Amino acid sequence: MFYEMKNLKLHVERMGQGQPLLILHGWAGHMAPMKAVFEPLFTCESTIERIYIDLPGMAESVATLSVLTTDFVLKSLIEFIQAEIKGPLLLAGYSYGGYLARAISAQIPEQIKGLFLLAPMIEPAHDKRQLPDVDWFYETAICKQARKKSDSFWLVQNEVALDQLRKHYGLQKSIAQVPVFEKPTLILLGQQDGTVGYKDQLKMLDDYPRASFAILDMAGHNLQAEQSQVFNFFVKNWLERCEKNG
Repeated sequence: MFYEMKNLKLHVERMGQGQPLLILHGWAGHMAPMKAVFEPLFTCESTIERIYIDLPGMAESVATLSVLTTDFVLKSLIEFIQAEIKGPLLLAGYSYGGYLARAISAQIPEQIKGLFLLAPMIEPAHDKRQLPDVDWFYETAICKQARKKSDSFWLVQNEVALDQLRKHYGLQKSIAQVPVFEKPTLILLGQQDGTVGYKDQLKMLDDYPRASFAILDMAGHNLQAEQSQVFNFFVKNWLERCEKNG
């Protein structure tokens, strides 16, 4: 289905019924890889409604190029949440989607019941990120197997839209400091993440006093595939904590 608003046609897929969980993919991605890792965690009896989207300007979500910035993406997501979800929701974001999820939870904290940041991008400027030297990791079997699986989801993107969005990659208002979020949170990082790293994310621990925080060894920016069993354990635990938090 598509949700249409000014300057945007947003591709959305909703699965299951119950407490809404909005899941945001990463840069130049699409919803399918997120569905592949999240859906096995649920059954037909699950009381969680999973809401997957293609971010504006990516995959099947078409946006007007002249307005396409990360600020526009953030504004559009909040508009979608308030118009289509309306009540409390859980929010999960991967990489660039984690950057957006952090900003959303800072702007409408009263609506976010729980937050999951998966290998979140924290520093928009690549040359300012603290990245580990992980060339050796790319040659390991675990990384190659995960990359092969990830490559199976490869999708031709609108490069013109991505180029436009890349010019305005960071939010105008920095989210280096955000209001304290005192609801169940999960932050998963890879020790061998050569894309967003893990050291910059340590700075945000005080922002999430109810966070389960883990840095996984033998895991890079694709940790959900490289360490799938650990990923599944932590996500299930987070969902349980969100439910008990009521």
